[in-house]
Amino acid sequence: MVIVKTPVLIVGGGLAGLTCAVELERRGVEYRLLEAGARLGGRVVSDQVDGFILNRGFQVLLTGYPEIRRLWAMENLRLRRVRSGAVIRRQGKWLTLPDPLRHPGEIWDAWRSPVGTGMDKLRLALLALGSLRNSADNCFVGGSQTTLQYLQRWGFSEGMIETFWRPFLAGLFLDWELSSSADLFRFLLPLFAWGRVALPAGGMQQLPRQLERRLTPGRVVLETRVEKLEGARCWDQSGQLWEADQLVLALDGSSADRLLGRESEVRWAGSCTTYFAAPRSIGGRGRLHLNADGAHSCIQHLICISDFAPEYAPAGQHLISVSSLFARPSEDELRGQLQEWFGAEVGAWRMLRQDFLPQSLPTLAPGMRPRELKIGEGVWRCGDYTAYPSLNAAVASGRLVAESLGYGEPK
Repeated sequence: MVIVKTPVLIVGGGLAGLTCAVELERRGVEYRLLEAGARLGGRVVSDQVDGFILNRGFQVLLTGYPEIRRLWAMENLRLRRVRSGAVIRRQGKWLTLPDPLRHPGEIWDAWRSPVGTGMDKLRLALLALGSLRNSADNCFVGGSQTTLQYLQRWGFSEGMIETFWRPFLAGLFLDWELSSSADLFRFLLPLFAWGRVALPAGGMQQLPRQLERRLTPGRVVLETRVEKLEGARCWDQSGQLWEADQLVLALDGSSADRLLGRESEVRWAGSCTTYFAAPRSIGGRGRLHLNADGAHSCIQHLICISDFAPEYAPAGQHLISVSSLFARPSEDELRGQLQEWFGAEVGAWRMLRQDFLPQSLPTLAPGMRPRELKIGEGVWRCGDYTAYPSLNAAVASGRLVAESLGYGEPK
């Protein structure tokens, strides 16, 4: 048997593994990256379907993520920004909540909005201002509060929580009960309040592609699935043996634990995204549409992506993304709810694809702290499950592992 030897072997070509590889390139370190699939990106991938760009599940990019800003050239991504604010469905009515921080001309409309009381809006402004000091270093402290408890302690009314906070945050955490750690809420709040929510013009796939272009050709091996580990040695599906001084498991937490022969402690939140082609926009000027009655509905939120990112749909058509939390709804269920909201025109919509992802995000329960990255002699792990669910954490973990391998500073 021919044994392939390399100083560093990275298993998994998602953003964590790619970031680790990029940082090793900067240090002049030889490595190999094994990816089970036919392309890099992990959960961050996009497809062309009938002229539409479809991301794998509902994904957005927060421009304030510090790791994203450090590693990517934002101008090359050609970001298309979601319009701030929200349109909310509550007890049979559509309510609009503008964002006066981003659109000062709408401050009066925001004050008069029936979403929340005047005190709720003052509390929201104070919460946003205070969040400017928040960072990953001072937020993720293993706090015992849930997000719901944190909002209640701030004094938000039940109406504000049920009409805005619950449907908005449920879409971020995939957690209708808001039982996720308040640490995560505190970290994300300033990124939404003061940063922007965006999509790359060419799809989320542009993130891994930009990193892939920085790698030395020949160091990435696709369609190679690791099936057995012994320390820093591993065997792929063909029986090929790979040996390394340092092994980096850049897999999702459950897959990494399975290879290690451990019972996984990682818990997942699932979601389902259904894409429709439509002849007209649903309105809202490109804002996110939230369903405040989502606990009793097959739809949690929806948005017309082509309103702010026209490249995602062919000329004369629109792309509508519909997200569900609890299960995989049928097309008939979705159409029934959509027709109740938007009328007979939904009959002209064409379903393009449905992505059911039971492992959309790892959960972060109160009291959880970041997991150790070094898990054995010469064996490391990275991925967002080691810290908190986000692209930022995935990228940060890949960087931290590369920095910890002992190969010095970038050249």
